[in-house]
Amino acid sequence: MVEELRKYNSDLLKGTGLIQETLLLLDIYTPGITKKEFIEEVIDSNVLVKNHNNRIKDIIEHVFYRRYVNYGEDSVVALKYLREKHVGLEVLSQLLLVYTCRKNLILFDFVSTIYQNLIHKGAIELPQNAAKEFIEESIKNGNIEKAWADSTKRKVAEHINACMIDFKLTDRQKKLLPLFLSDTVANYLGHELHFKGYSDEAIVKAEEWSLFGYDRYDTVRHLERLAIQGHFIFQNSGDLIRITWHYKNMKELIDAIR
Repeated sequence: MVEELRKYNSDLLKGTGLIQETLLLLDIYTPGITKKEFIEEVIDSNVLVKNHNNRIKDIIEHVFYRRYVNYGEDSVVALKYLREKHVGLEVLSQLLLVYTCRKNLILFDFVSTIYQNLIHKGAIELPQNAAKEFIEESIKNGNIEKAWADSTKRKVAEHINACMIDFKLTDRQKKLLPLFLSDTVANYLGHELHFKGYSDEAIVKAEEWSLFGYDRYDTVRHLERLAIQGHFIFQNSGDLIRITWHYKNMKELIDAIR
């Protein structure tokens, strides 16, 4: 079977990491609220005080809803519950990176290939034009169906670089910063995929692990370490993975890890 070519868009122009804005919106979000009601509540609360109303609507519509709510309200509720449990910023940032990359494949592949390859090679800095060159190569490869205008290429490259800073993958001088997958994030991600209907084997093969530089072997090793903590039973017979899950939903997991 021929693997379908991944298609990239310029949606990243609607917002970079927006970590602090997302956390504030999670505080306000309530399950079952309509998008219209949510926009009105955010505007009335003045929580995004530096943004005018049109920008607030844009952040909610094109960032918060697309990345988090549209992935499933159970996911945004779980993130909100993590926030309420005062989970550290590093954990939340890593999870927001995963959700952001799921909806912005151009960032996903830049992180999982360009960034991780540089990290594995022991590179010190992200090359100045790495994002722009990645976009140019993506156009040649057909990942971007219609060639973008130079201004679009430049702006998307700038937004990729900004996301790298937001999620602490580089500093502002483009120095590469290592990304170490936290146990809490690995536990959360494995359970989330399970509750989304992934088989045990599909979980260890899920592409999200590659954002942290993991292949299947690395993922198996990390999940085996987590199993020792008692959150699930992990059986690995080489080609066959079997996981016995203890928790019935994400709330039970979060209560257990906090």
